[in-house]
Amino acid sequence: MSADSLSPGPFVLPVDEHSKRGDMKILAPDWDVLLKHLLDHGDEHAALLVCGQQETADSVTFLVRELVLLTAADYLDRGSLHLSIAPTTVARAAKRARLVDASVIMVHSHPFPGHVVASKIDLRTEADLCRRVLPARTGRAVAALVVGPDGVDGRLWTSAGAGPFDQIQVLGETITKIPVSSHGIPTHLRGRRRWSDAAGPTSYEGTGQAEEVESPTARQELLWGLDGQAALRRSHVVVVGAGGTGSHVITQLAHLRIGRLTLIDDDNVEVSNLSRIIGLGPSDVGRSKVAALAEQLGRINPECIIETIQASVLDIEPSLLTAGDVIVCATDGHGSRSLLTEIAVQYFVPVVDLGVEVVPGDSFRAGGGVRVLRPGSGCLWCAQTLSPALVREEYLSDAECSIETQRGYLRGHTVAAPSVVALNGVVGSLAVMEVCQLLVGMLGTGRDRLLYRSEQRALSTAALRSRPDCHVCGHAGVRGQGDSARVKTRWRKLPAQGA
Repeated sequence: MSADSLSPGPFVLPVDEHSKRGDMKILAPDWDVLLKHLLDHGDEHAALLVCGQQETADSVTFLVRELVLLTAADYLDRGSLHLSIAPTTVARAAKRARLVDASVIMVHSHPFPGHVVASKIDLRTEADLCRRVLPARTGRAVAALVVGPDGVDGRLWTSAGAGPFDQIQVLGETITKIPVSSHGIPTHLRGRRRWSDAAGPTSYEGTGQAEEVESPTARQELLWGLDGQAALRRSHVVVVGAGGTGSHVITQLAHLRIGRLTLIDDDNVEVSNLSRIIGLGPSDVGRSKVAALAEQLGRINPECIIETIQASVLDIEPSLLTAGDVIVCATDGHGSRSLLTEIAVQYFVPVVDLGVEVVPGDSFRAGGGVRVLRPGSGCLWCAQTLSPALVREEYLSDAECSIETQRGYLRGHTVAAPSVVALNGVVGSLAVMEVCQLLVGMLGTGRDRLLYRSEQRALSTAALRSRPDCHVCGHAGVRGQGDSARVKTRWRKLPAQGA
């Protein structure tokens, strides 16, 4: 790839020694279209990706919102081993990104087999466009990728220089993680990997036991293999809700040897919880639910990294949620489920939502549902499972809630509902199976909604489709906007000291 005009003379790649790590998330249908455009024609091809961004202390994640697939009119020159993009094409993409508060990734192909490495002219072009032009026009960090049949090479760029690009996540029926090399970036910067890549695979050698002794994961490896188990070990699941259903999910994920778990719940253990929270006993009454469960998980899987947050999900920093590969929603609140629905769409994080219902009496019915909120599909608003009035009530502060209760305005009064551990276990297990599907693809093509009816001994499935007019996942929604759109939460960032 080359620009229309480049500075002559020797070239040294400008490197930002303080660069963050770059990542990209893209929906599976968009990834398929992009690969077909880049690799199916023999010659080099290019595209510009308009992306939302999520920025943390050590990373910038690009959320692909729009593909700009370049045509013959967008090139000054193009052949089997080179191409040159017209400056007006780059300028239009940068303007489009700036208008929607987004960024740009430049992508071109090396459509031949073998290890993918950016050429010197590729790096020179990146330095010209991605360091000098695009950050100035978009006001954000940008990136450049070189895509081949056998790999991807890429760099994060700011006006200070280039930094490492770590991986691409392709989000569909499953989450596919594609590693990205960063040619030209010093080893000490390329080595800035996430927690799951820092540790090597678990070893059970040298224990003095007979060689035929099985590892703790041997039987499940017969289902998804060593690669599948490695994927679980490198995965981070956030579980919101540590009650009857949540405790089933949390305990099973620990047995599966998930590498990292974040547990979020603001309640303490009560006597009435003991009949349905898995693994807890009378001595745990009065303790934080998440702390008591974390202690239990440590016995099940001592290698799991466990984080506990005793707070309402509405009161925590959203980045604590978006850090996960998958979020499990095991709460019965409309406000918390509305928040997680928006997180799924805005930051491209799949959410597995579950709930249980028991109606006693002559018209007895009992069952539950699991909904998989995949970015690009429908959401809980599309499924018509959320009440705007109840969402509003849950977002009220304690003082506002007290005032409205006195005035008789509140509808969502807290009433104890029937709960049975066995039913919770059925629905919790269905949810964990969907987590496994997302992380290792064990189920094949599935559906987005599962409904279990215990009185009928029946399980039905259905698709969850996005409504074009949905304010969350529709055309005017928050899809892939990342940090550009404010997350509707009660948490507020504290001002810096001295501000």
